[in-house]
Amino acid sequence: MNIFHQAFDLHKQLKLTEAQELYEIFLDNNHNHSDALHLLGLIYYSQNQHIKAIELIQKAISIKPHEIYYNSLGNVLKAQNNLDEALKMYETALVKNPDYAEASYNLANLLQEKNRLDEAMEMYAKSLLLNPNNETAFYNLGIILHAQNRYNEAILMYKKALAINPNYIDVYVNFGITLNAQNRVDEALLMYEKALFINSNNREAQWNKSFTLLLKGDLTEGFKLYEWRYSTAQKRNFVQPLWLNDTSLNGKTILIHTDQGYGDTIQFCRYIEFFSKFNCNIIFEVEKPLLPLLSQIQGAIQFIEKGEKLPEFDFHCPLMTLPLAFKTDIRSIPAKKSYLSAKRNKVQEWSDRLGFTCKPKIGIVWSGNPSHNNDHNRTIELAQILQYLPEGFEYISLQKEIRETDKDTLQNSKIRYFGDELHDFSDTAALCENMDFVISVDTSIAHLCAALGKETYVLLPFSPDWRWLLDRDDSPWYPTMRLIRQKEIGKWDFPFEEILTILGNIRGKAYL
Repeated sequence: MNIFHQAFDLHKQLKLTEAQELYEIFLDNNHNHSDALHLLGLIYYSQNQHIKAIELIQKAISIKPHEIYYNSLGNVLKAQNNLDEALKMYETALVKNPDYAEASYNLANLLQEKNRLDEAMEMYAKSLLLNPNNETAFYNLGIILHAQNRYNEAILMYKKALAINPNYIDVYVNFGITLNAQNRVDEALLMYEKALFINSNNREAQWNKSFTLLLKGDLTEGFKLYEWRYSTAQKRNFVQPLWLNDTSLNGKTILIHTDQGYGDTIQFCRYIEFFSKFNCNIIFEVEKPLLPLLSQIQGAIQFIEKGEKLPEFDFHCPLMTLPLAFKTDIRSIPAKKSYLSAKRNKVQEWSDRLGFTCKPKIGIVWSGNPSHNNDHNRTIELAQILQYLPEGFEYISLQKEIRETDKDTLQNSKIRYFGDELHDFSDTAALCENMDFVISVDTSIAHLCAALGKETYVLLPFSPDWRWLLDRDDSPWYPTMRLIRQKEIGKWDFPFEEILTILGNIRGKAYL
């Protein structure tokens, strides 16, 4: 057996160090052996030595432009995040061999990563014709179909993946997510349980199970599992112990730190007042845009901007863990009519800025954070909502950021916009206080308005965020909030008609 075959045998046994040594010895005397160059390049690739891997595989291609080499080069370039060049390599491999299943699959993955979803679906379908037992291709098709709200088709793909591999945990998790998007919550829980039967420590299954339990109103179990929300990279590791209301705080200092979005911080900062019954010092770490607003919370609280150096403390607790620490269930939610307030001088400044009108002032919020994973379902185009805003009211945008697709529509609309003057949430709160009521999609502004005690109507997608629960038009978290839900996935007809009815009733009362 020559040195190359010895190296290849070691390579197949995953004895990569020994294989590498023999490949290099062999290449000392066989500089243009393309297979040895390619295989040695793959070893360097496995060691994350991408530049060396590219050099070797490119040399192999210069000697023999084989489709397998192009596919491998595509993999290395993708690992470097050089996606455009990687795509060219996969396409070249398929030009050389249109029936190369692995290159078809790799190209589909890359197209999916580049959000070219229709092309990715076509390429996955092609790869499955060549290799019908590729469960991951079915799984990825399911993910794309879910993103397009084609939930029943996504479920069919997940079932096909599980028929090939019944122990595919990620499929069970995403199957559950898709069922949850249809409000089939009990079936979703069953999928998460199947995933957890295979691996009880699967974070995604535990975390998504928490969403579904919370959505069903099982806050006790839901908040327990919500502690799985942290990935290893996200979790903040303090030397000080986590406080779960199981240790006395008498004479101690506790750090409460925010760990989710602005809306979550506004919703759960209500728990800070619970510490007034303890003889303790409170440090509340808050993001800069929220600091001027939340610093008005009453009590002996030291506010720290997130990212600044922390003072000494004895215990810590994430803000979103406080419902668990205080054993919150559906009956014990601390729901005051208002628990935040705007600065009086700012409220007056905005009153002067808006001027007098006999028309009711309505605050409008139609889009949220584009990076939110459900933004495409909860955001509404401004042009779509404008036709449902009748005369007889003064409409005021409470949004700071306006999407490019809405800018022209806003400029030509009857909605007044002051986004450039909203420097932080204290400005937005003061503007909100001047509204008679608010109509909002599910955003941090909806939380803010309800926390201020404003009459707030929230337009919800068919499958809402867990905090809004199911099948109710009120919120146990906010007494002044009314929930208006889609009756069908993706269709806003019913919520808009409800808003028209509400506005008609208000306008009728205004003219009495």
